[in-house]
Amino acid sequence: MSKNGDSPKNGKGNLDFSKFKISSGSSDLPVARKLILHVPVTKAAKQRYVRVHRDKGYHFECALLNLEGEDRPFLLAPEIAQTIAKDAKRATLKLAIDRQGNIFLWPVPPIPEDGNDNPWNQSQREVAELAEQYWVRLTSNRSVGCYEPIVAQGDIPEPVWPELTMDEILTIAFGSTHVIMDHEHPALQKLWGLE
Repeated sequence: MSKNGDSPKNGKGNLDFSKFKISSGSSDLPVARKLILHVPVTKAAKQRYVRVHRDKGYHFECALLNLEGEDRPFLLAPEIAQTIAKDAKRATLKLAIDRQGNIFLWPVPPIPEDGNDNPWNQSQREVAELAEQYWVRLTSNRSVGCYEPIVAQGDIPEPVWPELTMDEILTIAFGSTHVIMDHEHPALQKLWGLE
């Protein structure tokens, strides 16, 4: 018996499930929202259907440095990127989301300024653009030498984007440790063999 005299069991010893029912539209349940503590900076995984945010405010052109042994790239200040031009890679970070609601920043290769493009980078840009309209998977076709999209056939709802600004997303993705603004940064010391 509960304190108010109602028993959750009916006369036969079975649970009376009517005691657990919540009326539809009830506001008795607390509203919760997912806190985003980690934003990977990575290409779309080949077995995940993803979407890319259409709003250009969620596309960020930058330079990145990938170091072996690091789980994420470093965001480079433009003057640092010029200093280490051979190791820096230009990218457009595009906010993307998978079907489970996990967001990530997809570093899409931009159109090269010298016009010297390759089919892998060109096709990756095309798939990322397609993902602004459709749920797609990024698959590699080695025999042709490029990426190909697989568009979802089901009726998948539009993504629900988090209520975060691009600056907030970048802060979560890179934090203070993975932003290089000066030559004293430990990642540069490591790159130059000084550490």
